[in-house]
Formats: sequence, C-alpha cells, structure tokens
Amino acid sequence: MTSRAATTRGTVAGQPFVRRGSGAPTILLPGVGPGRHHPSAWDRTLLRLETAPLVRELDLWTLGRRRGLPEGTTMSELADDVARAAAEIVDGPVDVVGTSTGGSIALQLAVDHPGLVRRLVLVSSAHRLGDGGREAQRRTAERLRAGDARGASAAMLGQTTTGVPASNALRRLGRVAHHVVVGDRHDDLVVTLDAEDSFDVGDRLGEVAVPTLVVAGGADGFYPLDLVARTVAGLPDATLAVHPRSGHLGLGSRGVAREVLAHLTRAS
Repeated sequence: MTSRAATTRGTVAGQPFVRRGSGAPTILLPGVGPGRHHPSAWDRTLLRLETAPLVRELDLWTLGRRRGLPEGTTMSELADDVARAAAEIVDGPVDVVGTSTGGSIALQLAVDHPGLVRRLVLVSSAHRLGDGGREAQRRTAERLRAGDARGASAAMLGQTTTGVPASNALRRLGRVAHHVVVGDRHDDLVVTLDAEDSFDVGDRLGEVAVPTLVVAGGADGFYPLDLVARTVAGLPDATLAVHPRSGHLGLGSRGVAREVLAHLTRAS
C-alpha cells in the first residue's frame, strides 16, 4: 500500500484503525483503555498528541482490538487478529510497536508469526505481567464485572507507579476520571484483561530473532525492572532503554518517541 500523510480511520481485518503520517508502514498496538475497541474523540486526540513525533517519519497504523470479543479470548488469538490486519496493510514483514498490553500482543505476534515482524519495539511491557500488575488487572476486571467503574479505574491508574504518594494520588484521580481510564463499555476490556492474566512467553523468547528495543520505567508498577531485564536477556537481539525515575511509560513520555524512531529508522 502507498503511504499517505492525511489521517484516515476505518477497520482492517475487523479491527478499528487510525492511520497517520508517511514513511515506512508501522503498526502500533496500544495498551488497554476505553478507546482500544470503541475510540472516542478524546482517545483520538490523545493518540494524535502521543504519536506526533512518530508520524513525521512513519506511516503509522494504530490498531485497536475487534469488538465483541468472546469470553476466553487468548493473547494468541489477539495476535492472530493483528497478523490478519498486517497482511492487508503491507506485503511482507512490518515494524511493530507495542505499549503495555499492546506490547504483550506484539511479543505474542513475534513468537507466533515470526515472518510478519521486521523490527519490534516494546514500551512498558515484558514477557508477562509483574505480580503486582497482574493483581491490579485482576482487581480491575473484578470491579468492572461488579459495575464499579470508579474502583476499577483507581486500581488500574494507581498501579502505574511504585511511588506510594504518587500512586495514592493516581488512585484518587482514577475515581474521578473513570470515564477516561476505563470508559463506559467494559465487556471487551474485561476480556482483554483476562487474556493478559495468563500471558507468559518467557520460555519462547529465544524464537524472536528480530531486532528489538525495550523501553522501561524504573518505577513501573506493572512491569518491574528486574522482570523487564529478564525479558531482554532472553531475546537474541534486544536493547534496553531505561528511564529510572519514570513509572508506566507511554509514547508521549519524554524521550520515548525519539528512542523508538532511532530504532525503527536505523540502517539495517
């Protein structure tokens, strides 16, 4: 497919996408959130701000998850969805960037469909959730099932850092901003959280032969640094970039987009 600079939205292989920029086709798999299945105007605005540095040099396809996920959907099945979309986006291997839960899906994709990935970037992600992150996501799913969106949002947002004062403040913010953090439609979000609960490809990391950049925050409550380091050690061709004072990083965090671009645009 040819690159284009304009923003386009639609679905590809049943998954919602936002496409911006020009350059090498690149797939972005974002973390959990209300807009990953049903993107709102706020989600699109936030995405535009986070990815602004990337779309200057990349033809960026941000893929959401398909709607109406059946109970029991696995990370492998979510990765299969991405594989089908990738086959429609580009003819041949494609660069893939995954953040948080999107990083889990990206790593599963690289394991299950190695011929589809050219270069890989994982931001705030690892071969599995940390114990604290897994417990926080279980609490989030339980509270969403119980109809407690405020409690679910607090559990999710409070885990983004290991700093106690900041974590407490984020929990309070989560109760107020639950529409932004978990949205109003929760079924697909719960299924995605359940899928990641059992995700662990630690014994298959050696199968990922592509150049991989892993970007981590030293105070990330979902993915502790020792766990991320084990992920990097298990990957045959991986580089670790650490932001020591940061919590759960996103593409909009200081310096992250620059590190991602450097990895994706370097000469082969």
